[in-house]
Amino acid sequence: MGDLTLRKFMWLAIAVVVVVGLWSGAWLWAAGEATRQVRLLAEADGESAPKLTCGTFDVSGFPFRFDLECLDATLVDQDLTATFAGLKGSVLVYAPSHLIFSAKAPFSLADAFSGSQRRLDFGAMEGSLRLTSADLLRGFSGEGWRIARFSLVADDLVLTDTVAGEIVEARSKHLEAHLLDVPELHDKAAGTAALRGYLTTTALDLPGLQVAAADTTAEVELTGVPDDLRAFGEPDALRRWQAAGGTLALTKLAGSQPQPDERFEVTGTLKLNGGGYPEGEINYTTKGVLDRFAQFLPVMQLAMLRGAPNADGSFHNSLTIVDGQVKLLAVPLAQLLPLF
Repeated sequence: MGDLTLRKFMWLAIAVVVVVGLWSGAWLWAAGEATRQVRLLAEADGESAPKLTCGTFDVSGFPFRFDLECLDATLVDQDLTATFAGLKGSVLVYAPSHLIFSAKAPFSLADAFSGSQRRLDFGAMEGSLRLTSADLLRGFSGEGWRIARFSLVADDLVLTDTVAGEIVEARSKHLEAHLLDVPELHDKAAGTAALRGYLTTTALDLPGLQVAAADTTAEVELTGVPDDLRAFGEPDALRRWQAAGGTLALTKLAGSQPQPDERFEVTGTLKLNGGGYPEGEINYTTKGVLDRFAQFLPVMQLAMLRGAPNADGSFHNSLTIVDGQVKLLAVPLAQLLPLF
């Protein structure tokens, strides 16, 4: 009896060793594959494909997590060059479709074509990306790659123009952004999905526009987008969105500041026609904001821009966009370029 128990224990021990060995081997293979992919990105030319280089790249988190960290990163995509002090992403082995990430300041962006250079500093920045399916095998078979939720939270942001010295363009105490799937608008047969987005900023300063301690909110709904995350970067993505009847509904874009007392709210819908030109209608309500143009516009033009008065002292008006042409009360204001 004792020998039988001993044999069972030995077989159990062997099974545990085998499982641990296989698990360790799989983890090490995946870590090596991630490192290989990052090295391949570093070998790109930055013209036909983006080039990403990391001063230091590390994979950790064994045995149940993958923590990928890239320090002193540089991303080159044609005329654009972006630098990051640090990026980190974490994925649990048993929940591979849920990514948690964070960033270290600063982030810089230079455009060789326009000559612009900007730096973004922040105290903290973190977020997450979750797909609709936790089943990785479904994802590899072409299902389950739909965005379920994307979230980004950041504090103490400062955007600085660094072309000639340092000029602060914007500050915000807190920024929060969320992008959520709308399951009831998913059309599996057409391969399209819908997303709702939310954005808020608090204590926003725009020194160049004399805006201080402002709060802003935005709510949008985007329909007709691909239900496969991998299709977003395809060259004909906008054409496919237009062909699918996609629309961008601006449910609410609002902002206000206390001194001087100014506020605005914008709603509307936009889509693209067959020629790639934007079309839609935009409605806006303002109080005090358009008074900034009083020294530049004649009284009649300013009154036309403000629109009809409301009981609380604000004004409301509408813009129409047809075949890319923006009109106010049938008067052309601007011509937008086609997007494809």
